[in-house]
Amino acid sequence: MMERKTCDPKRTADASARTLAIDGALTIERSGEFRQAIMDALAGARQVVLDVTQVQEIDIPGLQLICSACKTAAAAGKVFTFAGHLPACLLELKDGIGACQNSPCSHNGNSSCIWFGGMK
Repeated sequence: MMERKTCDPKRTADASARTLAIDGALTIERSGEFRQAIMDALAGARQVVLDVTQVQEIDIPGLQLICSACKTAAAAGKVFTFAGHLPACLLELKDGIGACQNSPCSHNGNSSCIWFGGMK
């Protein structure tokens, strides 16, 4: 379950960056809450760092929201990245849908996609 504290973007040492930490499940049941937290973070910062290290469950809608946040940030000239390691549940889903090769993201200036070529 997403805890309230994890949905509030927290200012990092750099005032132009925010870290959004998510705990528990990142599933369709929490998608509205997660979407709003992402939008708030992107509206208030030039860089958003998503910390999913404590996520224990994720589904396709959760993955789609993360991808959408990355595309939204890129379109606005902002940076969207991960902090820490990706949890096992996210790696399993990513690999299960075939998102495990290196490829550029056409929505993000042909930078390495966070799924197809990003963190391991």
